[in-house]
Amino acid sequence: MGSLLQSTLNTRALPTGNLRFIRSDYPGKLSEAEVQWLLQNNITTIVDLREEKEFTAKPCILEDRDEFVYHHLPVTGGGDTPKSPDAVKSTYLGMLESYAAKHPEVDINIIIPKEENIKKVLENEYLTGEIKQR
Repeated sequence: MGSLLQSTLNTRALPTGNLRFIRSDYPGKLSEAEVQWLLQNNITTIVDLREEKEFTAKPCILEDRDEFVYHHLPVTGGGDTPKSPDAVKSTYLGMLESYAAKHPEVDINIIIPKEENIKKVLENEYLTGEIKQR
């Protein structure tokens, strides 16, 4: 499976049947054509889950673009501790719940993915090795 964006290694649609949600590795070298593709496909909300150290060392070029809403919600945890699928799911859901609690305009029922979709993504990524064990 190829990447949706040429400048990234692993940008793809989540299993929702459309481009409503995509996931990506670090989009640090997006071309202007790729930025326009994101805009044309109404992909304008960015949720950056990178830890603070990586976020600071490698800022995302979309962070300062007015056309995008950019949220940095760092994944935290033990640096060298492997993260099981259940731990990844728990951390991710906790971050979404925390975000919704701080932003009353956000409907938690809209941003929380279906359990079956979380399972599909995690099973696929763990089976293909796309989530690197720390």
